[in-house]
Amino acid sequence: MKIAYVFREDAANPEVQSGHPASILEGLQRLGAAIEPVFPLVVKNNRASISKKIFYRLRGQYHRGDREPEFLEAAANEFDQRISGKSYDMVFSPGSEMISRLKTSRPVTFSADATFASMVDYYWDFTGLSAEYLRKGHAQEAASLAKASLAIYASEWAARSAINYYGISPEKVAVIPFGANFGKKNTLPEVERWIAQRPHDRINLIFVGKHWERKGGDLVVDTARCLRKLGHKVTLDIVGAELPARHRGLPWIVSHGLLSPKKPEEAAKLHDLYIRAHYVFVPSRAEAFGITFAEGNAFGLPAISTNTGGISGAVSNGENGYLLPLSAGAQDYADLIASSFRNSGDYQAMCRRSFATFEKRLNWNAFCKSFLDILAERNILTNAPRALTAAPLLTRA
Repeated sequence: MKIAYVFREDAANPEVQSGHPASILEGLQRLGAAIEPVFPLVVKNNRASISKKIFYRLRGQYHRGDREPEFLEAAANEFDQRISGKSYDMVFSPGSEMISRLKTSRPVTFSADATFASMVDYYWDFTGLSAEYLRKGHAQEAASLAKASLAIYASEWAARSAINYYGISPEKVAVIPFGANFGKKNTLPEVERWIAQRPHDRINLIFVGKHWERKGGDLVVDTARCLRKLGHKVTLDIVGAELPARHRGLPWIVSHGLLSPKKPEEAAKLHDLYIRAHYVFVPSRAEAFGITFAEGNAFGLPAISTNTGGISGAVSNGENGYLLPLSAGAQDYADLIASSFRNSGDYQAMCRRSFATFEKRLNWNAFCKSFLDILAERNILTNAPRALTAAPLLTRA
């Protein structure tokens, strides 16, 4: 199979979009697919689009040029030019934007953790959008879904949005969770040793995320305070986000800044932080999926978060972590963590289930294998006739 892999940015760069485009690229190649790279695209927003962005910003509205018809058409034209004279069986993109105007006759597929509709007024940068951007964003998403032979989403939350908001047939949708980018080579003997070495006289929490407010950083600190009031010794490691001044100076909080997995010293530091932690705790206020939870599971860490957005695609409550409702407060999380930690046998069993979940479904090899299996099962590459009745959502274990 030869796949034309199209993306606006450099999909081979593990620093791009938390590494998931690169992980999919690597996974497909590892399973024998030949890749025809059509990335990064050099197409850029034109002056009119930039002026429009400034115009709306002055009016207190958010507008981008990435869904302008002219921009999308230019991306499609660049794809045609770069693929001209080359053979390929299908097109894949780790995102829906670049495929909406493609003119290819070959099957088109994409993966995403959200639809445009599911992000509107959910993430901060999708709030206060101009009416024009809303209209064009929905048009782009609808066109991409119409073009696609298969749309893969990381969670049922995102898939339901595609089906219910855009009216896409469930037959064209599949749900496959994303995988861990860090810790993906961890082995069971290593994880068993790390679990056994974790101290029983303190609780080590790790928060990983760049966006303090959206990821629930204040709630993490308040939860740690509640745990300390319950009599537990607690340490809290902060990775990625800048610790607000109001929390600095507390001896039990250590802020490590942004640690890049591509820099050996920083990767080693992050590795050690995961090893010594008891839980990866990121109670996001909004989240499309949360690769952090998969990476915590790769170290045998239960994930603790919020039942919002697509997080339940990564965390199964009581299996590889816990999810509380968005209304839950610091005391609720503290009581949950204290209860989970109380029985060392139960805690270690959940740690093992967490790593088993990573091995079974929260890894990129499982993602890519499921993707290729679905292509075969649904005869997408051969264009064989498919059943007229809508198939149910296909969630891959």
